[in-house]
Amino acid sequence: MNKFLVWFFIIGMLNNACRKEEIINQTGPENQGIAHGTQAAELIRRVTMHDGSFDNIVDRANHFSIKMPYTVIVDGQSVTVQSVDDLEDVEDILDDSDSYDIQIVFPVTLVFYDYSEVTVQNASEFTHYQSQTPGENVPDDDIECVDFVYPVALQIFNTVTEQNQNLISHNDKELFQWVDGLDGSSLLIFSFPIVLQLSDGTQVNIHNVEQMVQTIENHVDDCDEDDDFDYNDDDCAGCTTQQLINLLTGCPDWELDELKRNGTDLSDTYEDYSLHFINGGTLEVTYQSQTFTGQWSASVSNGQIVLHIQLNSVPDFSADWLVEEMDDAGQDKKVKLYTDDQNKMKLESDCQ
Repeated sequence: MNKFLVWFFIIGMLNNACRKEEIINQTGPENQGIAHGTQAAELIRRVTMHDGSFDNIVDRANHFSIKMPYTVIVDGQSVTVQSVDDLEDVEDILDDSDSYDIQIVFPVTLVFYDYSEVTVQNASEFTHYQSQTPGENVPDDDIECVDFVYPVALQIFNTVTEQNQNLISHNDKELFQWVDGLDGSSLLIFSFPIVLQLSDGTQVNIHNVEQMVQTIENHVDDCDEDDDFDYNDDDCAGCTTQQLINLLTGCPDWELDELKRNGTDLSDTYEDYSLHFINGGTLEVTYQSQTFTGQWSASVSNGQIVLHIQLNSVPDFSADWLVEEMDDAGQDKKVKLYTDDQNKMKLESDCQ
């Protein structure tokens, strides 16, 4: 009888172990478990970790950002930074200034790569954290050229209790914390398909872990991560007229984000106007049910690209605009134009 009980116990243990192994290895195309320390887990972690370089114009530090909202004094002007778009206002003021003069109004909260936070009370404390930054363009762990498209459905499976926790990730922070929190007894399981977005705006449907890993690895170096402190390095030092033509004609509609003529801000007046640059030199501007037709062209003068716009029906648009900056990366396109400090135009388009 004792031998029988022993054998019964051993067989039961083996069956239980086999059943657990079967569950752990259920990594078919629809549900593949990702364990702590694997290549897939590390790539997910790097894609979703907090990128601190987007606000380098203010904090000059790649490994943290300043939590919004906060206030800075830029060349004597107070700017409340409530979104990334407000950093454009900081750049605009610096572009018109002869010096780099930014003062952070303390206290502020710093956000690090793992989304941990610390509040600094003064410039001395801030400088302490700033001095620990790896420096400009030093290779770091975060992957900025690939993004997850949310929401993402997933599960955390506990291999000891054999229980699933169903989750919906809405942003990088949530997904980072879940993959970073994996231990030896848990697996992360995506509900495929999911979508990854590349730096040029292309979206890729992902159907399994292997495809996700391969896609991230193939595109990890596709873009300039802009891990430097030069806020003007995206200006048009190396732009070409063909780039401008391709950018303007590649998007069907451009909106006016800013228009200043002779020192007067006309942005609100023309915020509902839409510009369509057509190959061959025709410019169509629509406002409500009206359409105005004019001409446009691009050329080079004294080493600078010039966008010529002639629109008699809307003369505030007409000028030989110098191209200060253009950004064709990702989905949000941008062209900044000027003739002098009193006349500026900023065009934006949301297109693939």
